[in-house]
Amino acid sequence: VIYFDGKKFRQVAENFAYANGIRYDFERELLFVAEARGFLINVFKRESNGDLALIEKIPTGTGVDNIEFDTNGHLWIGCHPSLLAYSAFSGGKKPFAPSEIIKIAYNEKGDYTQETIFLDDGLLVSGMSAAPVFKNFVFTGNVMDDHFLVLKLGIAI
Repeated sequence: VIYFDGKKFRQVAENFAYANGIRYDFERELLFVAEARGFLINVFKRESNGDLALIEKIPTGTGVDNIEFDTNGHLWIGCHPSLLAYSAFSGGKKPFAPSEIIKIAYNEKGDYTQETIFLDDGLLVSGMSAAPVFKNFVFTGNVMDDHFLVLKLGIAI
């Protein structure tokens, strides 16, 4: 993770197992970094000088990709539940790979919940990479498919 102060760049976090998604929460001054191969969401507190202090690593059990927020500050994450299947799919060796969307409601260290919102074997959409939310819709993103899904939730966010 690189910090830019307006004049210089400097590294403020490292040693991730394939860091991919990153999202900053301005209200709480928290930075969330998805670690795809580690199946982790890293939570950092941003210091006034731009340094990051690791709060915790949340184990997700899935290959986390891009992170989005809903209006309540919950994290919505497009995921690759099988990195081996995703690798075969992205390499052209398999016709599809499973997709998943998880939602994490993060309050503070040790106080969070994780919920699976969507899980598919890859026949509807393969290589899920993002899950932005607007009202009661989730607009899915993927790595290689020529289409995407729009999911309608039972409740408004």
